[in-house]
Amino acid sequence: MRKKRHPLSGAIYEDLGEGRVRVSRNGASGLFHAEGRWLEGDITQADLEMLVWVGGRELPQRRASATPEMVRD
Repeated sequence: MRKKRHPLSGAIYEDLGEGRVRVSRNGASGLFHAEGRWLEGDITQADLEMLVWVGGRELPQRRASATPEMVRD
């Protein structure tokens, strides 16, 4: 479960699974789909980038590093 504080608003973005994110601030909260759709709650607007970052699909692991043969100057 991922949980991040928004650097500007101070709101807490918490992954609830299945693409849902709870946004909480000053005792109010709202439930959103990670793609930005509001589902329920007092907070009706949220930062789309934070919703995707916290509740979006995880990307596959990257390769450890590029080998010298793969890097071109």
